[in-house]
Amino acid sequence: MYNYHSYSDEELLYLIRESDEAAFKEIFDRYWKKLYAISYNRLQSRHSAEDVVQDVLSTLWTRREKLEINTLDSYLSSAVRYSIFHAVRKQLRNEELAHTIHTGKNAFTTIDEVSKYKTAEEAVQKEINRLPDKCRLVFQYSRELGMSNSEIAKELQLSSKTVEAHITRAIRQLRSVLKSSLSSLFSLLF
Repeated sequence: MYNYHSYSDEELLYLIRESDEAAFKEIFDRYWKKLYAISYNRLQSRHSAEDVVQDVLSTLWTRREKLEINTLDSYLSSAVRYSIFHAVRKQLRNEELAHTIHTGKNAFTTIDEVSKYKTAEEAVQKEINRLPDKCRLVFQYSRELGMSNSEIAKELQLSSKTVEAHITRAIRQLRSVLKSSLSSLFSLLF
């Protein structure tokens, strides 16, 4: 039996690519508390935080042969942040749907309006998904979760100027790509 505690992250990554379960267990043990703290700090739910960390680590294992990871710590921290974002986004959508069903209020009056909005929303989301990872995450935190630049900077350990630059870049890229077909919708959203 090897002493995996003394192995570097790079060595452990190499071993899990070779399906070494003990190496994966070492990564799990090494990073669980840190990833849980990041997740819990944002979600404030023990169960949700555990789910996020479990998902990230299980994805690491299931995709072990395909992943190209330079720095394991950064990769896992970013993966947890993305998972948190998606968990919060899903929760917000579920709350909006529940509110709409409960109140019977809907912003659209015709099926045609709903269809046009969905088409436009899909086009915007497609372009958001094309943004570079960090830029996309900053933009989503800002526009979809309503976080301030200082909150985003603190959450992602970036400077406020960097956050501002990412948001500016995202808006500029989205506007240039979507300008012709979605200009009226875009002005409403941003």
